Amino acid sequence: MTVIQSTHELALPEGDAQAVLLVQALEEADRGGELLALEHRRAATAQAGQTGEAGDLTWLGERARGLCDVLEQELPFLVRFRRWTSPVRGLMTPALIVAFVLGLGTNALGPAKQVNVLALPLLGLIAWNLMVLALMAAKSVLPFGRTALGSGVPRFVGRLGKMARRLIDRLPPGQRAPEAQQRLQHALGQYLSAWLPAVTPLASARGRRLMHTASLVLILGVVVGMYARGIAFQYRATWESTFLSGTTVDRLLGTVLSPAAALLATEVPKAAEIESPKTGDAAPWIHLYALTAALFVGLPRLLLALFEGTRCARLGRRLSITVTDGYVRRLLASVDTSERRVEVIPYSYRPSARAVDTLRNLLFDLLGPRSDIRVLPTVAYGEEPDSLESSRGRLQVMLFGLAQTPEVEVHGEFVRHLKRELPDGQALLLVVDSSAYRQKLEDNGRVDERLRERRRAWDRVGRDAGLTALQVDLMQPLPDEVLTGAVAAVWPEGRLDSAFGADS
Repeated sequence: MTVIQSTHELALPEGDAQAVLLVQALEEADRGGELLALEHRRAATAQAGQTGEAGDLTWLGERARGLCDVLEQELPFLVRFRRWTSPVRGLMTPALIVAFVLGLGTNALGPAKQVNVLALPLLGLIAWNLMVLALMAAKSVLPFGRTALGSGVPRFVGRLGKMARRLIDRLPPGQRAPEAQQRLQHALGQYLSAWLPAVTPLASARGRRLMHTASLVLILGVVVGMYARGIAFQYRATWESTFLSGTTVDRLLGTVLSPAAALLATEVPKAAEIESPKTGDAAPWIHLYALTAALFVGLPRLLLALFEGTRCARLGRRLSITVTDGYVRRLLASVDTSERRVEVIPYSYRPSARAVDTLRNLLFDLLGPRSDIRVLPTVAYGEEPDSLESSRGRLQVMLFGLAQTPEVEVHGEFVRHLKRELPDGQALLLVVDSSAYRQKLEDNGRVDERLRERRRAWDRVGRDAGLTALQVDLMQPLPDEVLTGAVAAVWPEGRLDSAFGADS
């Protein structure tokens, strides 16, 4: 049997991916076109679909962009809503300004015009950054790191989703009817459920890039502040400690500052010579600490920021999202202008008006809105249908009720008879409606168990006749999986695409 994809994975630019998921959620919740007019949808599909190649669904992005422009005229709050539900996006510039101002405002040299080389705030910042870099290295190696250290942005995204849902529940109705307002709220909730998981990898990369860049700018602000004060004031270097001796401090600072001293072709000054109350020239210490910060903070953070920036650019250009096959087929069917005859043949079953409407909508989604769908008189139990040779229907839909106990000699023979009599170029679809049987069982209990048993029995009848039974509840909204299942259930395989290429 041909395998029909139930979903399609797309890699789209971030804006297109967000627009596709938002438009899909609204269209799925608003089939009648109250929030987004059907003519706008069809026009956008026809225009965008002309630019796409067979099997290439990237035209969905172009289509969704155009529809978002229409939606945002009708629902202006969607502009802010889309921007607000792009986590971490747009935070770079304000965060860097705050980081630089904080670093610049840090009086790293101290207020008394004396630099304590052992208690210099810059030494603490360097130690903190080295610890963070070590933890990041552990994250990529140790199992605990992958979960404990990497959950910050996903948790933030989760909290953002909860906040967004609370705001959705409080949306002002405006001029919308209560039913339309409920559909809008449901659609935005569905959009968040699809969009936030999809954008989390990109948001995480942006969060890491922001963290590295802000740390780099913070250190830069501290260093610039030190040199600005050093130019304006005369600072002296000293140190004091209750527990450390001059030799120990020499060894400690020599270890920390020796890489910078080597690059500057100088030596680390002797700490013992400036132990309080003694002082010395602060300039060599400022130079050494500034270069040490550049080596152990600035350079690693710059490289990591560039790495995450590259990842952000790649994810932003090709953000992975999922759209259902049923959604795509409905879009394509909506602009199909072919006029096709479809004949529904109920067997020993009289479907309700609502069930017929649901089946019609399914067939419109399958074959296009201009299809001529006719429900023929019910065939009585044990009788054979009229010959199909005179039928002009390109698709024959055999409709059974699940309440009937399927019999191979009766129901199975009816299906086989239609297969034998099927004219060239036509196709068959076996549909079993469970709505009436479900209602009957709900009145008596044991719904799930009895439904499963009866559905398995109808599946066997279909298999014995060489067809797949499409099991549906025509009194309930049909999910996308039903449309995909209908495509797979059409017999013969492939007839849906080949036989419906021309008008009936």
